[in-house]
Amino acid sequence: MGRKLKKFINFKLDTADKGTYIAHATINMEGKLMINRKQGFTLMEIMVVIIVIAVLASVAGPMIGSITDQGRTSATKSKMSSLKSAMLAYKSDVGRIPFSGLAECVGCAAAYNDAWNNYLADNEANNVLVNEDVGCTTEFCITNYGRKWKGPYMDSSPEDFMMDSWGVKIEYFAHINTKSVYLRSAGPDMAYEATDIDSVVKGNDEGIDDFAQSIIKLRKLN
Repeated sequence: MGRKLKKFINFKLDTADKGTYIAHATINMEGKLMINRKQGFTLMEIMVVIIVIAVLASVAGPMIGSITDQGRTSATKSKMSSLKSAMLAYKSDVGRIPFSGLAECVGCAAAYNDAWNNYLADNEANNVLVNEDVGCTTEFCITNYGRKWKGPYMDSSPEDFMMDSWGVKIEYFAHINTKSVYLRSAGPDMAYEATDIDSVVKGNDEGIDDFAQSIIKLRKLN
């Protein structure tokens, strides 16, 4: 041959003892056939790799889920802080944080608990922080409410600021034992703990994933 001539031929050589090989056949300028063999992966090696990947995935999966929940917890706490600030600004203008009933009910836990559905809904039509008209009712009982209300007190929609990062409505409630009003998220399990509110507000039970933030402490609450 007057010029360098290379021709590559790929083919598989299957052997029982050496696994699978790829043979590269090259015809050099002298016309001699040169064969180079490179060892590939055996079936056993491939199975080992698959098993290792499966084990790593089983370990990493829960860790990734935990990191995601930590991020959502931080985002929800930030949202609750903004909601608290809005309620305190509302109180500064109209004289009290949202509650349902007459002025003499200011020390009644039920008045605050009822406000969660009546005046802090997850829609603009029934949320006092963004809709002035919600408070202009006989039941709400704040004199000159229309002149005192300086809202909206939140920039976003109630569909956003009243929901935690898991899509559950943030609870607004009064707790008699601590004489305080709180915001509470149901946490990663998306279900409110109904039996141990004390542990929720104190945050001292690792078995409960609900978390709460105090808005204001009242002089009396029953």
